[in-house]
Amino acid sequence: MTHSNDSDFESWLHEKSHSAAEPEVSAEFLAAQRRAIYRRMDETQRVRPLMRWALSFAMLLALVAGGIQFEHRSKSTAPTISDEQLFSDLSAMEQRTEPKAVQPIHGLFQEQ
Repeated sequence: MTHSNDSDFESWLHEKSHSAAEPEVSAEFLAAQRRAIYRRMDETQRVRPLMRWALSFAMLLALVAGGIQFEHRSKSTAPTISDEQLFSDLSAMEQRTEPKAVQPIHGLFQEQ
């Protein structure tokens, strides 16, 4: 039985050394791989300026659209009240005994 175990161990060692060995790669394969890498790098170099301009243009459009939207909203929703109305509203808020945040809760309990 020991002889069988020795041959199994030797075959395992052989298999292990064979699988751990570096694969044989030809110089032609490595040169082709290097050329492909350089080709992709050149393509990337040509595309980058276009992407940079496209991204800059998109950001500029977003800023302009946001500015237009903000200006439009601020003009259309700005309330026009007199100073007297403002002071009257402030006085009414000051005289309330409960916080303004409680008012929506009252709507839940009022009968309609």
